[in-house]
Amino acid sequence: MNKNVFSYCIDAKKLTLPIDWRSVFNREAELVVELGFGNGEFLVNLAKENPSRNYVGFETSLTSIVKIQKKIQVEGLENVRVFIVDGQFGLREFFEDESIQEIYVNFPCPWPKKSHEHRRFTNEEFVRIVAAVLKKNGFFQLTSDVDWYVHDMAKLIEASGCFGEIFVWKNERVVLGTRYEKKWFSQGKVSFTVKAVKVNHRRVERWTWGEITMPHVHVKNVDVEKLLRLKEQVFHHERGVFVVKGVYASENEYLLRIVSNESNFQQRYFVSVEKKQDGWLVKLDPDALAYRTYVVKFSVRKIAEVITT
Repeated sequence: MNKNVFSYCIDAKKLTLPIDWRSVFNREAELVVELGFGNGEFLVNLAKENPSRNYVGFETSLTSIVKIQKKIQVEGLENVRVFIVDGQFGLREFFEDESIQEIYVNFPCPWPKKSHEHRRFTNEEFVRIVAAVLKKNGFFQLTSDVDWYVHDMAKLIEASGCFGEIFVWKNERVVLGTRYEKKWFSQGKVSFTVKAVKVNHRRVERWTWGEITMPHVHVKNVDVEKLLRLKEQVFHHERGVFVVKGVYASENEYLLRIVSNESNFQQRYFVSVEKKQDGWLVKLDPDALAYRTYVVKFSVRKIAEVITT
């Protein structure tokens, strides 16, 4: 049994992607994924009931990450690992094609406002990613208390042409066993589920695969005035945007606090501009790593370009 309660959460920024799951779990086994596991009851229960499988969960809430790790430790489970990162990003970047047996999404926020539509799982890119990483005859299942959300997902799944069996049904009793679901049904309400079995494969582009070195640029001279004026400047890339939110100086180094966004995947990190014997080195700060996406790599190159005299 793993004694450290916080050892079940993996920092994938330190890994070469896609992830070598055999190394993570110390065994080869079928992979099952839950996106947005909340309090973790569903994922932990699945892992308890199916010890021969490996389970991976994604969340963006630090509170949820802490709670599920405590549950995992109490149950003595070694077949669960979790990540604090956007689920759509993790699904695309962490897994090879046709490597997952089952994918679950339970009671996601429907983001009903039109201005928040881009945050929903009900988008074509998400369905393409699911079709890429699921094994043939593997399935995707989404359960929600919002009927239109489930039906929108079913339409996207059908339109993709990658799923041969698509089922939609109404639940009038508890099926997942989570506290949220039990509370929902105690109020006399219902939920809805869509389940789809993959039959055709779809390839998707990965943003980070193969990057094993830190993005860095050597420059001969730096214009410090230009560097200091970078604060609040916005730089655009065909894939997204980054903003310099702050510039901090020490004796031989400047740290630039960056916020990047590409396809609604946001990252916060630092770029270091450090004085060396033969010039300056512009690189990602190793103490605040980011996934090496297109915009992150662009930010290092662009900063080096702008501050060079």
